[in-house]
Amino acid sequence: MPAESDVSAFSHSVAAIGYLLLAGLLIFRRPQSPADWWLVGASLATALWAVLVVLVPAVRPELTVLVSIAETLRSATWAIFAAVLVISNWQDTAHNPSRSVLIALAVVVALQMAGDVWSLARGAAVPEWLQYFFTMGRLAVAIGGLVLTHNVYVNSAPSNRWSIRLLCIALAGIFAYDLNLYTLFLLDRTMGPDLVEVRGLVNALVLPLIYLSAARNRGLRLQVSRQAAFHTLSLGAIGLYLVLMSLAGYGLRLVGGDWGRLLQISFIFAAAVLAAVILFSGRARAWLRVQINKHFFAYKYDYRQEWLRFVNTVSSSGPGLGALHVRVVQAACEPVDSPGGALFIAGEDDSFAHLARWNYRTLLPGHIEGAARLKAHFEASGRILDIEEHRAGTGAVRLPQWLIEDPQAWLLVPLIHIDEAIGFILIERPLTQRELNWEDFDILRTVGRQAASYVAEAAALAKIAESRKFDEFNRRFAFIMHDLKNLVSQLSLVARNAERHADNPEFRADMIATLQSSVAKMNDLLARLSQQSVQGGASADTFDVGHAVASVATAARRSWPEIAVEGDAETVTAKGAADRFEQVLTHLVQNAVDASAPGSPVTIAVEPGDIVRVHVRDRGRGMSADFIRDELFAPFKSTKSGGFGIGAFEAREMTREMGGKLLVESEPGVGSCFTIELPAAAARQEANRREG
Repeated sequence: MPAESDVSAFSHSVAAIGYLLLAGLLIFRRPQSPADWWLVGASLATALWAVLVVLVPAVRPELTVLVSIAETLRSATWAIFAAVLVISNWQDTAHNPSRSVLIALAVVVALQMAGDVWSLARGAAVPEWLQYFFTMGRLAVAIGGLVLTHNVYVNSAPSNRWSIRLLCIALAGIFAYDLNLYTLFLLDRTMGPDLVEVRGLVNALVLPLIYLSAARNRGLRLQVSRQAAFHTLSLGAIGLYLVLMSLAGYGLRLVGGDWGRLLQISFIFAAAVLAAVILFSGRARAWLRVQINKHFFAYKYDYRQEWLRFVNTVSSSGPGLGALHVRVVQAACEPVDSPGGALFIAGEDDSFAHLARWNYRTLLPGHIEGAARLKAHFEASGRILDIEEHRAGTGAVRLPQWLIEDPQAWLLVPLIHIDEAIGFILIERPLTQRELNWEDFDILRTVGRQAASYVAEAAALAKIAESRKFDEFNRRFAFIMHDLKNLVSQLSLVARNAERHADNPEFRADMIATLQSSVAKMNDLLARLSQQSVQGGASADTFDVGHAVASVATAARRSWPEIAVEGDAETVTAKGAADRFEQVLTHLVQNAVDASAPGSPVTIAVEPGDIVRVHVRDRGRGMSADFIRDELFAPFKSTKSGGFGIGAFEAREMTREMGGKLLVESEPGVGSCFTIELPAAAARQEANRREG
């Protein structure tokens, strides 16, 4: 097994050869841009560092400081290469977060070089305290390199990311390995000797990625975004925090003994917990966004990102996301980093009604009275109202006293839809102080108009749904009126016959049965007016077809004795509701009677099978094909005097609700045949048994 020095020599020899070959290939390709030349320089610096790691310990061990200088140059050139990729596309060098990172890295590298040169001039070993600060500097360079690599990828145009992805992976691998190595050194300098020896081989492993990316890429196009700025400053702040905490930990270790070790470990853990708290703090993130927009960009907002975020917030639905009105409030609060808000909608009277809230912490009233003046102000100016101005007595319109006294209330964003103020959004004061300018008011005014369209659309859809409920109720009521007309006709016939046959016991019994049947049907009609009676799709009930046909035929024979029943319907059951089937069949029989001459037969025939068919035939006037197609099932068209014209339409709709069909065959002067088709219950049950 080779010794550790042999492993280190082999590892770094591979790196030296590999990066020399890479530099030669890049030069052969004739570099065309500053980034290409810096890539050549970074490859040569890495090769020089690897050569010195191999030669210095074997030839001149007292010159180990040369290895430190070479490593500083190696890390610096890779970081500069990443920075150049971003710098070449800066639109405003004074307002770019990568510029700050690069300046900080330049200071760190200069200090390291000065320390190395000082040690070389003294001809003595580097003091332990200086080695510790060297380690801190290398850790800072690794963090800065990762930040710059992140910016290269985030700012690259989407069409170019396929070519830059491998390069970013390679750079991230180099800097992440250094970050891990020097973090271990900060905790304990005796840790990680194996990581040092294989470092050259690790750097060599990313060579194919760098070359493939260089071969793919011919001129990068980058674009600086607020997201990149936020991540840059966040990562930079985290790196600075780690460096400062490491310095403090080093100071605690100087206490010595077990207590020094205990204090160091406890301090590092507490610092990590504090960093996590700050990292996830909404106030800290809001403050950082404000500072970025204020100092790094000429405009406060990335309007494309704000628009996409607004649409995504409003359109996203599901558990935990809230109703539409809640999402509208959230979308209006997000551009100004507000933690909450509330939605008020104008009512028909002189008031605004509280409709929804999102994280608003103060108790809100249900209504705001006297809103005509506020509504008129919104419609006339469309301006955002800053409540702080009204607290100072300089407001343009009088606001409710509770709104001025609420310390969380900040802005009123009017919801203008087609020049009408349909409400407003009350926005809570943000977690961090921010100054409002024309950009804030413009984006909030735009958000308010877009939010108003969503609110108005939701209100329109609610009205449409309500209108549909009334339409459904009116349709059912029209059906019931038609059925009541038939019942009234039946009861009128009973009343007329009672004057002549009241003394007849058979008539009295028949009259009582008719009255009981009529009362039962009226109760069914009243039940059909309730919302619960609305059914969609086929019914899950079954009924005895023969019993239902016999009941309808018996009732019809009281006024038309020529009713005949054909077919074996004793064992036939069908899918559907018995009362609805009887109602449909009664209507068809009554229509057949009305169309027939006195004494003409009307036949009810039952045809069993997988589809149960019930035919109602007459020898009446008949109907033309045009009448069947254009008028028979058209609601509110009737050929009868005083008719409602919805009987056939109702019969067809009720048959469909049971999962069946209503068919018609007719010929003028010959007669008509109406056929009810329903799925047989027995056939369904047998099919289910076979499938089981």
